[in-house]
Amino acid sequence: MERIWWERVPDAIAFVEDVANALLDEKSVLLQEAHRIPWYSGFAFAVQEEVEQKDASKGVERISQVENPGKYLFEEYCIPEIRALYRPSRTFANFLAENDGVSLHSKYFWVEVETAEALKAWTDFVSEYLVGRGKQKKEAAAFVLEWRGERSKISRKGIRSMSLDEYINEYDRMVFSMLASSTVREEVGMKHYLAELAANVAGNDVELCAECLDRYQEFLENPWGTLREITENAWRSNGEPFVGPADEAEAERLIWRAQIKTLYPLVEEFRGAFARKYTKAIAKELPVTAPFGETFDDPKDVELGTLVFMVASGRLKVKANEYARLVKCKDARNKLAHLRALGIEEIRELLGSGFIC
Repeated sequence: MERIWWERVPDAIAFVEDVANALLDEKSVLLQEAHRIPWYSGFAFAVQEEVEQKDASKGVERISQVENPGKYLFEEYCIPEIRALYRPSRTFANFLAENDGVSLHSKYFWVEVETAEALKAWTDFVSEYLVGRGKQKKEAAAFVLEWRGERSKISRKGIRSMSLDEYINEYDRMVFSMLASSTVREEVGMKHYLAELAANVAGNDVELCAECLDRYQEFLENPWGTLREITENAWRSNGEPFVGPADEAEAERLIWRAQIKTLYPLVEEFRGAFARKYTKAIAKELPVTAPFGETFDDPKDVELGTLVFMVASGRLKVKANEYARLVKCKDARNKLAHLRALGIEEIRELLGSGFIC
């Protein structure tokens, strides 16, 4: 699932490439709300791999739990001879930027920033360092500042603020769901419904969508029960619990939405095919008035309930199995029209081979 997301969903790939390209251009990135990025370790690996494939001369080094970046980098990436030249009247960022014999310049850094104070310290340092280094037009280090708190409004020259939310939308999550469900052992129609169902109930949480698809058999049979099981007993890749629909009513609404998108068109397709097959016979009985007063003059417009009535009253002669399918379609259509979701057996009957005329 992780590889599908980071290697096959176009906008997820674009996010990886844009972060990597920023580093390759010696620009730095403030990665907003990193905790919301699905399969974060896979994302970080993809960025690092992209960078190292295009520039093998610089390695990517990780830094965590550093509150004073200037002092830390000064001590870790300056040889003693250069450190001896430092005077307290200067900032570490300015000093490092002006000295060429510093290994800092030939590296990419991935920094885990844990507090608001550290975030300000790092963005201040990185911006001052990049501005100072840019004036000399010489090789410079680049940084990914991984911020896991709420979105920050901090803006500094040389640092691009980026968030996955700016790239990903409902279409991307649907693409993922379709790709991830493509290998399940179900007929095409059921795969389509499964993909829509998982994407609907998971909302913005791609990992929850993946979890539903991993358990697709029980999920199809009992969507709400499976969601409850997942949210009570499973965790996202970052260790946080899954958060699904607020309650059963909300889950049922999302399940219904998935069925309206995928199953309701099949019901209409059956009605249209049935009307076309029996156009002449239906036309002989027109005009006909439906129970709620609507009058039909054209065979292609006659709705399912009226067609069932015409067959049941003997005004329209069809095969028994076609009548049975007509009734099932009418019942399914009525349920969906009244905001009720179909059960799995009803769905399998609608999707069964040879159901449509």
